[in-house]
Amino acid sequence: MKSKGIKHLHWVVFFFDVLAVAVSYWMAFQLRFDFAVPELYSKSLFNTVLIVVGFRLVSFYYFNLYKGIWRYASINDLTSIFKAIVASQVAILAVIPSFYRVNFPRSVLIIDPVLTIILIGGIRFFIRLTRELRYKGNTNELPKVLIFGAGDLGESILREIKRDKIHKYHVVGFIDDNPEMWHHHIHGTPILGGRNMLPKIIAKYSVDEVVIAVNHSRGKLIGDLISLYKNSQILKKVQFKTVPTLSESLTHSSRSGRVLRNIELSDLLNRKQVQTDMEAVSLLIGGKTVFITGAGGTIGAELCRQIVRFHPKTLLMLENHNTALFYIDKELSELSENSKIVSLAGDVRDQSLLNNIFSKYKPGIVFHAAAHKHVPLMESNPQEAVKNNTLATHLLAATAVAHGTEKVLFISTDKAVRPSSIMGASKRLGEMVISEMAASSQTKFMSVRFGNVLGSSGSAVNIFKEQIANGGPVTVTHSDATRYFMTTQEAIQLILQACAMGYGGEIFVLNMGEPVKVLDLVKNLILLAGLEPDKDIAIRFTSLRPGEKLHEELFRDDDIRKDTGHPDIFMAIPEGAVLSKAQVMELAKLCEIAEPKPLLTYIKELIPAYKSVPIDKHAFFHGMDYTE
Repeated sequence: MKSKGIKHLHWVVFFFDVLAVAVSYWMAFQLRFDFAVPELYSKSLFNTVLIVVGFRLVSFYYFNLYKGIWRYASINDLTSIFKAIVASQVAILAVIPSFYRVNFPRSVLIIDPVLTIILIGGIRFFIRLTRELRYKGNTNELPKVLIFGAGDLGESILREIKRDKIHKYHVVGFIDDNPEMWHHHIHGTPILGGRNMLPKIIAKYSVDEVVIAVNHSRGKLIGDLISLYKNSQILKKVQFKTVPTLSESLTHSSRSGRVLRNIELSDLLNRKQVQTDMEAVSLLIGGKTVFITGAGGTIGAELCRQIVRFHPKTLLMLENHNTALFYIDKELSELSENSKIVSLAGDVRDQSLLNNIFSKYKPGIVFHAAAHKHVPLMESNPQEAVKNNTLATHLLAATAVAHGTEKVLFISTDKAVRPSSIMGASKRLGEMVISEMAASSQTKFMSVRFGNVLGSSGSAVNIFKEQIANGGPVTVTHSDATRYFMTTQEAIQLILQACAMGYGGEIFVLNMGEPVKVLDLVKNLILLAGLEPDKDIAIRFTSLRPGEKLHEELFRDDDIRKDTGHPDIFMAIPEGAVLSKAQVMELAKLCEIAEPKPLLTYIKELIPAYKSVPIDKHAFFHGMDYTE
């Protein structure tokens, strides 16, 4: 129905164009002779009007003036109108004077195109104006919105809100910290003042929502607003929202367009936009067979989503959790147009499965994301941690070498630095496996370390949100504990960039920014929920659990650090950083013993920096707010 309406509107516009061209031509004669056109020149008008109308309409068609949706008319459309009239005027100047050398007023050929631009452009913008007036309606019943940021982003949000038929809002004004913009208007909407005037403006206009519309230093601004008004009633009465960042818009999280969304914890990280060399990543991925282990997990699934954008020939997804594999397969099968998606149900520890995959599909690039990640769980299951995070890594790496794979990237963690947990130690051993393989094969092996990923399955942030939703209390291990955080999209972009730049043997360390105090993170989550910490939601401290550190690290003191040339990616070269095949075999034997003590003793020999903590079952089950 909508397409028929647009076609009908095009015919209406065509009819009015014919009328407008004829009227502007007639008006040009009237203006030339002060509305007293001599009979001689009237004949010239009637003899040439069809020529003018014909040339104009042919030119309008050529410049696609009947393919536009005129309720969205813009400056670009006005430019097309100008080009069409200039082109048709050249043809008119070539034809009419040659037939009417004597009895034709040449000044008409100057007046007419000016009038035509005014009338033709007026028709288009009248359609847009009446459309906005039609949908403006009664604003008293609509949610009242205040836009923070009167720049390009704020202006675009205002236009989108005015056009949106489904989600209707009444924008009462803008807030901007630049005083030179105050008391001016954007599309008729006033700029009311700066952030310090926010409480008065909210009260005066009964504002329901404040939309943060800034691209630069968004995290700092949101953090400042929360700090400024955390003791007032503003955060309870008014909902703060924002729009997707460019990074989100390029990925799955904002396929529906630039729509308003609630402020999220990631908005408070105050991280700059990740710089990704798209050409280098495209050369790495495009047209190749890419294999991802752990494809159903948070990191693995986002890797799959972003890799598909670079059009691999085949994307192989290995996952031992059938439900997770089902959903990522369904999602990518609907999105992928140029790539073959192959979902493989199975375990990365299955040697025959890996041999079959590499023999049949011959992957050129491997991303190893499969892992046991939960620190407390692995403390009570050290053999499983080593089997999955270390031995499976060795098996995958050896299989890749045997089949001549081009690159293998192992996804590690900041907990591998001076590990205090078996999860961190098993990941450090995985790094050592990768370093040994890199030194002894043609395949390019590399590792990437980063910290906590916001919102990943089973992460601390998700546990905190559940506790807040249930009315609290929120359990925090220590008042001074800090962690590194980044968004999933950021992590994957940097993983792909690191893989593209790797030559083999590197341990890449992603720039995680400044560590975040977990207690501050919890308080912000409570505030974002419209509640007050320690008043509406209690915070309870449970003490550090087995394997946990007070502060995470990205480098050891004796690590050699190198600059990679990328501002968000560093490189660490640890000393004594290899694990031989014989040592791997010994680890495998010790993993078969029921008692974990021999395995832990051997791990301490391999990683002198590893300091394990005795397992305390009560501490493990008390306040299970997992970290990654």
